[in-house]
Amino acid sequence: MARNTRGNVRESLRAAIEALERSGCEAAGYRLTGAGVEHFCVVHLWGRWRLLLGFSDPTVAVIIDVGEHHDHEPARDVYQRLYEALAVDPPAEPRDKPPCCDDMGPPVDGAHLEEMEDGYRALTRRRRRR
Repeated sequence: MARNTRGNVRESLRAAIEALERSGCEAAGYRLTGAGVEHFCVVHLWGRWRLLLGFSDPTVAVIIDVGEHHDHEPARDVYQRLYEALAVDPPAEPRDKPPCCDDMGPPVDGAHLEEMEDGYRALTRRRRRR
């Protein structure tokens, strides 16, 4: 998805990556809340666009997904893809947005990142078959 970005979205993505390289999780915006996603962070890019990431250690950011946030179109929603890839339910309560670098923040253990990667591969295969 990141390769397909253009214009303002591409520029904001480039700026976000540069900030992450300079400052690590301090530049990562906020952390998601809810079982199974509480160690993943979000950077707002441009408009509805979001960058989802995890940290394999406090100095190594792993880009998980770049996409649009569509509350009313789950099939196109970047957060919904994450929930599906991890086979977790979206939080039932409104999300709060704690800082990425608080006590519960990064890192994400390697097994959880591998599970997420496997989930995204399976999700991609399912969507191609449709």
